[in-house]
Amino acid sequence: MQVKTGKGTISMMVVMAIWSLSLAVDLPGLAVTPIEGSLHQYFSGVTDFKVQLLTVLPNVIIIPFVLLSGKLSETRHKIAVILAGTIMYIVAGALSLFSNSLDALIWLSCLLGAGCGLILPFSTGLIADVFTGKYRMKQMGIISAIGNIALVGATFVVGFLATKNWHLPFLVYLIPLVSLVLIPFLRKIPQSDYTSDNVNSQNNDASSSNQTGATTTTTTTTTNTTNQQAIPAVDANGFSTKGQHVKGGFYIGRTIWLLLAYFFFVFATSVPAYYLPNLMPDYHMSVEDVSTVTSIFYLAMFVIGLFVTGVMKVFRKTSFILAGALVAGGMLMFVLFRTLPLYIIASSLVGLGNGLAQPIFYTKATGVVTNENKNTLSLAYLQSANYVAISMVPVIIDFFADIFGQTKSNLFPFVIVTIFCAIVLVCIIIRVRHFTFGISKNYYE
Repeated sequence: MQVKTGKGTISMMVVMAIWSLSLAVDLPGLAVTPIEGSLHQYFSGVTDFKVQLLTVLPNVIIIPFVLLSGKLSETRHKIAVILAGTIMYIVAGALSLFSNSLDALIWLSCLLGAGCGLILPFSTGLIADVFTGKYRMKQMGIISAIGNIALVGATFVVGFLATKNWHLPFLVYLIPLVSLVLIPFLRKIPQSDYTSDNVNSQNNDASSSNQTGATTTTTTTTTNTTNQQAIPAVDANGFSTKGQHVKGGFYIGRTIWLLLAYFFFVFATSVPAYYLPNLMPDYHMSVEDVSTVTSIFYLAMFVIGLFVTGVMKVFRKTSFILAGALVAGGMLMFVLFRTLPLYIIASSLVGLGNGLAQPIFYTKATGVVTNENKNTLSLAYLQSANYVAISMVPVIIDFFADIFGQTKSNLFPFVIVTIFCAIVLVCIIIRVRHFTFGISKNYYE
């Protein structure tokens, strides 16, 4: 079976190999969650700090290794980097299954984070390399859906396994064995797709169309002037590049604003996972209810990820407005209501909004570069913003809670984030025709 890429076709096995990289990228730290409260029983004299390290360290270690992986993606050894990361991930998971030392588990969690960090940029980077246009957007939605449904399934599995034996949840870290089996198929990706050293061909086409009939004098121009002339006035997706400064193959302004926007979406949509376990018991809801609401969030992201191009065909240029409105509406429901059914609806809205925005952000990351060879590096920067945002949630919330004297309120995180979401939604509406929040028809047609 062949799959259309926008450039031609590619084997379904190659596509499945790329999809497999998304199966485990959201799992580091998950195996520890159901046994975190019981580790004191298994390890005498263990401090709370050491227990917390098991869940925190993998996500911290991921950040530098994501950036390293992004840089290595500019070489001709992408598959070697993916293979190294996959092996590190599997080794960490396998050794954790048999470890009886908390210190050893902490070190293995670092190895797990490093392996995941090496894989992570390629889960989206290879999609950016192989696919283009609406086919790229569709695939970005699919891999987002795969990552989210894998997280939902793994959450239930580790909870069940933890009741049998505290070692068994670490089995979830062996999921990359699927990727290890399929990695050989990645070698069938056309070399021209992931080793390009040329300027983005789409930008070249746009540059040519914008320079038609123009008169330029090249014999006396400086290097800076020459570089500036190489930038098209409008890119292939119809977004203006006027006033954009280019450095290292990146549009600096676009990159900064895209990272900030993505940081906010990740930050805002991470708040329920952090604070619902504290808020819902205030309204007489159980731990199982908290798990249900959290799972619904990821399930909603999974569903909309599968149909992202269809949704964008309906809402077109207002797709980002829809995403922002869904997140803002869901957060407002958490503030206003106190019942489980309405919390499920609120979680669904936030998940749908984030699930719609995520593939758009991934696709837009390929629009901040002037060289196709930097697609994966750009996505690495985006993924780094993701993990920084997740890590900064309690820091930012505590900062504002101190300012407003709401450190004892479990509802305050939702109130402040709802206000932030409303402000950002206004910004999206104002900037809907600009790059960061604009939607090109090339994304869905």
